[in-house]
Amino acid sequence: MKKKQPVGRVGNQQRIAQAEARTAQAETRTAEAETRTEQAKTRTESAETRTEEAESRTEHAKTRTEHAENRTEQADTRTELAESALRQELQKEAALRPAIPSRLLKPLPVAGIADQSNSLRQLTGRQREVLQLIAEGQTTKQIGDLLKLSPKTVEYHRLKLMAHLNLHDIPALVRFAMRVGMLPQEN
Repeated sequence: MKKKQPVGRVGNQQRIAQAEARTAQAETRTAEAETRTEQAKTRTESAETRTEEAESRTEHAKTRTEHAENRTEQADTRTELAESALRQELQKEAALRPAIPSRLLKPLPVAGIADQSNSLRQLTGRQREVLQLIAEGQTTKQIGDLLKLSPKTVEYHRLKLMAHLNLHDIPALVRFAMRVGMLPQEN
């Protein structure tokens, strides 16, 4: 059954009150929707800011990587230049050797050679390979290519080799290799 609607003035007042209540509810829902929209905009802006910051950090990382690669290339170039200069000095020294009278050349003490041979036996196989290639005048990069190692690994083996033999530069390594017979003595 249908409810009877109040008639007249009372009925109109009730309808007006109901309409006003519905209007108030609609306004409340509209305000809530606007608040949610503002919150969504704020979250979107925050996400965009984080994205921009992440992109900036990525660019900085790429720049740092490029700088590190440049420094590595420069170090490799300096190493190759030093090794090239060493080879030139060794060639000059070899060219001067015949001019030195044999009476001025001192024979190596036999005990020293035996000690050096013991030192050579205590080296690892990889250290002996690196020593041989250094003595032959190969650059760090060339040694790495021949032994399928990175230049940094070759440098590590060279440093360990120098520390083990208590030698402090590449010419000393070359002289050591010559003394122990890894290279033929030049006349």
